[in-house]
Amino acid sequence: MEAEADRTVTCLTVAANNPFVEDGLLLEGGLIEHVAQSSAVGSGYAGARSGERDPRVGFIGAVTRLRIERHPVLGEQLETEVITSLRMENVQVIHGTVRCHGDVLAEMEMKVFLMESAHAG
Repeated sequence: MEAEADRTVTCLTVAANNPFVEDGLLLEGGLIEHVAQSSAVGSGYAGARSGERDPRVGFIGAVTRLRIERHPVLGEQLETEVITSLRMENVQVIHGTVRCHGDVLAEMEMKVFLMESAHAG
């Protein structure tokens, strides 16, 4: 939906075929993965704008300050905002907020480790 230098906003509709959905609810792992994928969208978009040939692959290093108010249910549309608070070489610290109809469902801080692209150097 939006991509700026240190801020990305994405959306996701919770679907039954999502591997993180169980009994009609998007589980903790799904919320965490959605924030990580939203961060990847922002990183990929920034890389493409700066001329990178291939997007960098990222790995979740740590999830801290995880707070889940409620689990989204099938059919709900999530809006996720990711703000990068620190970039240091191949490490990013991000803050993710997942909302539904303006209500905060989950928040977390995440350390993401980025590998160099296969064509770097």
